[in-house]
Amino acid sequence: MDNAIKRQLSAEDLDVLVGRAFGGEKRIASALELKDGWFNSAYALTFSDGTRSVLKVAPRMEAGMMRYERDVMRAEVDVLHLLKETGSIPVPEVYYYEAEPGGFEFFFMEFLSGEPYNKAKENLTAEERKVIEAELGRLSRRLNEISGKRFGYYAQEEKQGTDWADVFTDMVAGLLADAKDAQVELPASEVEFRSLLEERRVSLNEVTEPRLVHWDLWDGNLFVKEGRITGLIDCERALWGDPLMEYYFRGLFGDNNSAFLSGYGKESFTDAEKERLQLYDLYLALILRIECMYRQYSDTNHHKWATELLKQCWDGLFGERKTK
Repeated sequence: MDNAIKRQLSAEDLDVLVGRAFGGEKRIASALELKDGWFNSAYALTFSDGTRSVLKVAPRMEAGMMRYERDVMRAEVDVLHLLKETGSIPVPEVYYYEAEPGGFEFFFMEFLSGEPYNKAKENLTAEERKVIEAELGRLSRRLNEISGKRFGYYAQEEKQGTDWADVFTDMVAGLLADAKDAQVELPASEVEFRSLLEERRVSLNEVTEPRLVHWDLWDGNLFVKEGRITGLIDCERALWGDPLMEYYFRGLFGDNNSAFLSGYGKESFTDAEKERLQLYDLYLALILRIECMYRQYSDTNHHKWATELLKQCWDGLFGERKTK
């Protein structure tokens, strides 16, 4: 989506970055900007020797980033290496990474075969979609079985901690601070948000082991070909936390996720888990609303959608609280 923070690279820029990564071994034959991403810039490159690669370049300014988004490209590269080492989770190989002080931060990675699932699924039968989503459930389970030592965003070790309730509360506080800085109107006050988190601390306290969470595994971030998943991408927002934060557990966008749940091996939820699911829905809705202001999206309909989504999410939680 068009926004104010994505870099636009010239042909000369691309040549320079290819030279840094591959020396004189690669020459660009053609380049295609991949415009579906909402954060980084990405280009599919075909080289003169017939090989291909994808280049990702971090946004041009921290001023347009929310607090949780800082240093995420380094995290993505680290997580891709970690997942590649498992041998059982398909992710692209990272060829080269560089963070130039005051300049470009970028990496080159393997070009995946297939196409994003959000584009492919409309041409698939219901049964074919079930197979893919069940496979996604199994892959997500394997990813979530990787454990860490501390909770928090992978990229922000200084904010990690050993208590999930405290760390998640701090994550929400960061979003509220972002909203205040950008003068984003929210459906409730900071006091009300903190009160809700305190009410559900017992549920959050059930999470005692930090697990790797991709967090952004929506349909656009998995590639499929011939009815199978060829790779998972965009793990820049990965964190050590509660696996129930994964996208396909979200109730914000409907509950047609039975195949995923079957593949994952999680087909029922306790009352405490349901409370956490609602909190994670609220967390995502907050991000979707607040980021509109930071990225200055050109699509006014998206602004309206994100505002209504957050209000519906909060109203649902508030109504439930009043009945208790």
